[in-house]
Amino acid sequence: MRRFQAVFVFLTGLAGLTVVLFAHPANAQDASSNVFVLVEPSEQIQEGRSALLRVQILDGSHPNEVQATFLGRVISLYPSVDGDWIGFLGIDMDAPTGTQSIEIFYTADDGSQQTFRKDIEIMWGAFLYQDIPLPYNLEPLLDPDINRQEEETLVRVMNRTTPEKFFTNFINPVRDIEISEFGGIRNYNNGVYEGRHTGTDYLATTGDPVAASADGRVIFTERLPIHGNHIMIDHGWGILTAYSHLSEIQVVPGQLVRQGQIIGLVGATGRVQGSHLHFEVMVNGVWVDPPQFLTLNIPASLPPQ
Repeated sequence: MRRFQAVFVFLTGLAGLTVVLFAHPANAQDASSNVFVLVEPSEQIQEGRSALLRVQILDGSHPNEVQATFLGRVISLYPSVDGDWIGFLGIDMDAPTGTQSIEIFYTADDGSQQTFRKDIEIMWGAFLYQDIPLPYNLEPLLDPDINRQEEETLVRVMNRTTPEKFFTNFINPVRDIEISEFGGIRNYNNGVYEGRHTGTDYLATTGDPVAASADGRVIFTERLPIHGNHIMIDHGWGILTAYSHLSEIQVVPGQLVRQGQIIGLVGATGRVQGSHLHFEVMVNGVWVDPPQFLTLNIPASLPPQ
């Protein structure tokens, strides 16, 4: 995959939230023999990245629900066809580095509350720092109140968890040519406003088709000051994707879409200086690196529900 650094295109920066749990296959056994924890691809993960969590209950219990918490955030787990409990985990861009603890909870068949603790390692994300000059006509969109209000709108939508699962895997919504990476710290107009880049920008031309990354339900279609024409799709199990700066939106809230279905057209709406697609992935309310998320090996044994 080719990557380009470009300052002529930009996007919004929004603060993220935090979560995650991990365990490496070679070192996945919890301190208790009653629970086996596996995190793919690794229990060592950088800020802004994601992983697949598997939990096996080995005490013979058949709990109705298994949950995990990490840095104060609840991670819902879902039963798979092979008996494991599966969840998708996201590490916030600003998560504290070093050893952090995850706790897993369930109720055993005898009614006792079981809690297991697992330590994982969060590593520095090495995000880029970028100085981005904006022209006079875009300066009003650096107003902190406008940015805060838009972030609050998006966070309300993205902090939803749908137990229904629509997806099997995820694809790039446009050509795989990055022009601006996830997580960058963006300084606009010499300190007028500073924010984080909550997605990945892909090279595209106005009018190019934008495809749904996976099966899901459209939950948001609005024109926003920063993101421009913006679509959000709920794929279930805490996974959402978003598509920004579109010239045209071709879906409506509540609509079910299939992977690869055209949902809109590339544009330059919102706080941008050139046509491109800004693509976001959210895992349990946390913005994560889209290209890295797309590399996760989602088991074939996890069909849509």
